[in-house]
Amino acid sequence: MKSLISVILAMTVIALCFFGCKSNIPEEPATTGSAEYSYVNPYGATAPDPENVTPSEGQTFPTIYVETINNVEIVLSDYYVYGNSVAKITDVELSDDGISVNADGHAAVEVTAIGSRKDDIKIGYIAYDANGKVVRNSYILVPLKGVKKGDTVERRRFDFPRESVKIVFTDYVEEE
Repeated sequence: MKSLISVILAMTVIALCFFGCKSNIPEEPATTGSAEYSYVNPYGATAPDPENVTPSEGQTFPTIYVETINNVEIVLSDYYVYGNSVAKITDVELSDDGISVNADGHAAVEVTAIGSRKDDIKIGYIAYDANGKVVRNSYILVPLKGVKKGDTVERRRFDFPRESVKIVFTDYVEEE
């Protein structure tokens, strides 16, 4: 009798292991797309003095700053996988306060599945300059405390150098 109960318990544990290890990762591969985003460079540029005016003695021209717009190509995928958790970026905003060393970005991240790593989700990003050189390789951290499947976590901050012209978001892979 004891051996029969042991066999039933062992089979139950094995069955739970097989059925409990369901993957949250979508079967179809993620597709990517890119869009052009802009932000105002707070340093701007100085407008040159007028050329068609004959200067008189003591005449000065006021310094005029021209708003400079920085354009950045953002490459996004349909979803990102970290562990067995899945998320997607639904919105991106870029800004520059002129005080920080780098420009800032904020992303809205929708959590579509929560896996075994319930602490957080990391979404990697790589920023490139005009020559194609990597100028930033980092990640966005999305804490999952109190978050349920389908919730959107707003204003997840990331930063990038001002010379960046392209930012590619990727699945984050832990360094070994």
